Amino acid sequence: MPKTLREKLKNLFKKPSLPVITDKSSLQEISEVYPQFYNFIQRKYAVKVSTKEKTQSLKDFVVSRELPPSQVVFMEVQMESRSRGVEQISAQEVIHLIQKRPSLSILDVREDWELKFGSLPNSSPLTHELLDEMLQKWEKDKPLLVYCHFGVRSLDAASFLADQGFKNVSILKGGIDSWSNEIDPNIPRYEGAYC
Repeated sequence: MPKTLREKLKNLFKKPSLPVITDKSSLQEISEVYPQFYNFIQRKYAVKVSTKEKTQSLKDFVVSRELPPSQVVFMEVQMESRSRGVEQISAQEVIHLIQKRPSLSILDVREDWELKFGSLPNSSPLTHELLDEMLQKWEKDKPLLVYCHFGVRSLDAASFLADQGFKNVSILKGGIDSWSNEIDPNIPRYEGAYC
């Protein structure tokens, strides 16, 4: 049995392996794995990919179009792909959501050692037991807000929950770090978990 919730979630998230994408991969190869790739490039960077450019490597393409480094562009594509069905909301929007939806379940997916720094009001750590209960007994339309330190782990967890049929899943964009910055400075910012 996995030792931490993170390990359990990692096991649950396992999907069939995707082909390896590198900065040497052509745009065509990337679009075969991530069909939204061209639309993403056009929406995010206002760049329409030409037929000729589709044969270029990602590295050559971003250099020729003066875009951010290829690793950044590809990470953004992956994040968008993973976040379907999950709304990312700001700390200010979370306050309104809490007031508007008293039935909101707030789930903290940080490690145990991080909890000592503080938590969002009325939140619960997402334990093995709670996750099992959610998957087996909770209504799929129950509103959920998931958060972590900066928003990466919460996006993983929220995407998994959306994949399991939960229809109303949000994450705190920027995690508890943004909450500390924008809403409650009494919750100290901390180091040691960069996702």
